[in-house]
Amino acid sequence: MGFSQESKEQVNQINQRLKEDGYTVKPPTQLHTWTFYVETPDNFTVEVYHEVDRNKR
Repeated sequence: MGFSQESKEQVNQINQRLKEDGYTVKPPTQLHTWTFYVETPDNFTVEVYHEVDRNKR
């Protein structure tokens, strides 16, 4: 399951909030998108991402 965000900054903010709330998350990285993954308490993997314009990388 994935949740698209409007900007890299939003991805970063969600990542930081999850860390502050006690989740174990790695920092966002540039893969096919600006993205990170988090495991939910019910063992679902969730992706939070922003589609990066390839011309602006």
